[in-house]
Amino acid sequence: MKSVLVSSLDEYSGKTGIIAALSLILRERGLKVGYFKPFSIGLAGTTGTVVSTDSADSTDRGRRRNDVRVVDEDAFRIAKILDEGSHEDLCPVILEIPYEDFVMSCDVHGIRERINEAFKRVSAGKDIVLVEGVLNFRVGRSIDLCDFCIAEMLNAEILMVVKYRDFVIDDILYASEHAGFKVLFNQVPVYKIPHMSVMRSFLERRDIRVVGAIPHDSMLSGLSVYEICEAVGGRFLVKPREDIVVEQLLIGAMTPQSAVTYFRRSRNAAVITGGDRSELHTLALEMPSIKCIVLTGNLEPPAIIKGVAASKDKPLIITPDDTLTAVKKIDRAFGKTRLHSMVKIKRMQEFLLKHVRIDEII
Repeated sequence: MKSVLVSSLDEYSGKTGIIAALSLILRERGLKVGYFKPFSIGLAGTTGTVVSTDSADSTDRGRRRNDVRVVDEDAFRIAKILDEGSHEDLCPVILEIPYEDFVMSCDVHGIRERINEAFKRVSAGKDIVLVEGVLNFRVGRSIDLCDFCIAEMLNAEILMVVKYRDFVIDDILYASEHAGFKVLFNQVPVYKIPHMSVMRSFLERRDIRVVGAIPHDSMLSGLSVYEICEAVGGRFLVKPREDIVVEQLLIGAMTPQSAVTYFRRSRNAAVITGGDRSELHTLALEMPSIKCIVLTGNLEPPAIIKGVAASKDKPLIITPDDTLTAVKKIDRAFGKTRLHSMVKIKRMQEFLLKHVRIDEII
């Protein structure tokens, strides 16, 4: 059995989406694939979102609050994709107190034993287990639970997902002083792709293997309509029948005559506008490029607008926020998008098959 720990230099580098897509590719090759996330910041972190489920029976070992089990969101999502078993085994350590308090009070030996035992159960009968790191490779170092420590404990090779940005080459070299790993660049600006061969040669002269470079893609960095609804604290007046990903935001603060040009030039866009702008709603619903309308001010449109939206499968989201606040919230969410949508995961599969030497990973 082989294990690969997928780490990253920064948060929101795309680890979970890459793992999900890679898992499906390897399963299509006939391999038995497992997933494991030993350590989650969970409720104690600003980015470690946790979901709750009551689907497990009373014999499950999951931590519970009023009969509701707390699980890591990434583990929960990938467990559904891979049809895995106990979520508790998939992510055995979830912080539910501030990180500093955890560091000062935790039983490191006991936690490492818990991780080892859970990993044995997850890896049983598998050909390969993909292990997901924490926020970045540094988190957990104070208690020997950082990605590099976990990889050594589980005898896993390390794949470092690197979100392309300025000065990233120095960060790669710094991290490589502490552990060996292979590099997978992600979200590389399209104009930089031709130069990646030079980057690869530079790193490989320093014994750092580069296995691929995934170009930036607006669909992969977009938001699902469910993520948009969550970002604005809204609710659906018309729910989507399938996954819809939004790549652009348009503010509906103009007349319909002025808006036509902008709507036609857009691509997979969401229009954010007041719930009382029926004339703009009607125009947006007729435009193939508009995939979703966010209605602000807690104002519901006329029933006819909802009927047309439902017939065209264009979600309507209503939020109590004003238009400017809603735009700011959605714009912030674009930088923190997760690949939980199967449309996005399928897209990532295509990119991995085209741009990554998968055999060098496994």
